[in-house]
Amino acid sequence: MKRLVLIFALVLLIVERSNSQEECQGICVKKDLCNAENSTDVVVVPVVTDSTNTFNVDLRLNTGCDRLETCCKESDVIASAPPRNNAAFEQCGIRNDNGIGYRLVGDKVGSAQYGEFPWTLMVLKNQVLLSIKKEIYVCAASLIAPDLALTTAHCVREHKTINYLVRAGEWDTSSFQELFSTQTRGVSQVLVHEQYNEYHHNNIALLKMEKPYKADLNIQTICLPSPQFQLVSDEKCFTGAWGKDKFEQGQTQNILRKIEVPIVPHSKCQDAFRSTRLGSYFILDESYMCAGGEENVDACTGDGGAPLVCPADGSRYYQAGIVAWGIGCGQKNIPGAYTDVSKFVDWIKKNMEALGSDVNASKF
Repeated sequence: MKRLVLIFALVLLIVERSNSQEECQGICVKKDLCNAENSTDVVVVPVVTDSTNTFNVDLRLNTGCDRLETCCKESDVIASAPPRNNAAFEQCGIRNDNGIGYRLVGDKVGSAQYGEFPWTLMVLKNQVLLSIKKEIYVCAASLIAPDLALTTAHCVREHKTINYLVRAGEWDTSSFQELFSTQTRGVSQVLVHEQYNEYHHNNIALLKMEKPYKADLNIQTICLPSPQFQLVSDEKCFTGAWGKDKFEQGQTQNILRKIEVPIVPHSKCQDAFRSTRLGSYFILDESYMCAGGEENVDACTGDGGAPLVCPADGSRYYQAGIVAWGIGCGQKNIPGAYTDVSKFVDWIKKNMEALGSDVNASKF
């Protein structure tokens, strides 16, 4: 009897707490389906995730709506989404600094704005678990033509036995309420660099889609550098995918990460790696460049294949590197290694032409 009373009291407590939260006094809809003057903006609610009182960012509306919906008065709901101009692949490397349609506000730890990096792709593979077919996240990639993705070779080295899928326009993997749809394509051909080896030198690959993506505000291409491009030491660049936030006991992220890291000269990076378990005779292959070195600010497990993009002109960016490997994640004074895209531009363009992809789609 006492147990039943205790359970009943617990249920009442849960109901009371639930009722104490704000609820939408209207209808939860996508933001573009509500009169903007009468909608509730997106907020960030910090939530304690473990006993050490560290915080993880949970992006939710304080109205009980989905994190990407807004609470709207019924009289202000628009019957259908307002028409928008047909998007096209016009200029590569356009970063949407403030996001598309709405902007996250409050404390955001490593979260990109919606549509901020419209060239970042998610590489998936089909896997059957207990007779249930699931799409499993493998790594990231970047869009360099409407039908062509750039990634690292180590991400897709099992290409002879695995059928890959590539999703464009993804941002929050836990929500289906984003403003614009994602697009998923099968991969018809995986092209790994001919000189990729067991030491992971020349760590680069191309993924040819079965059919091109349709351009949209959240799906655009990134620019490639020229073969003569020279990296600028300490220049701040961006990377990130859906990988872990920490090397040990880290969690993969639902929302696309945004990590700002400085460029590190090749010789300085090699010296840093020699101070680790790699030893004093380690030689950093010339196919790699480096970035990072700030404590707790780094790409991590699951971010492989993600583009490292640097500012080129105003709001336009080019891809300097591809997330490849590192010693742990976010160790102080230990940068991460990235495939140096400038060393492979001729290889990329030659194969773009051979594969029938638009070479000009990533031309700055």
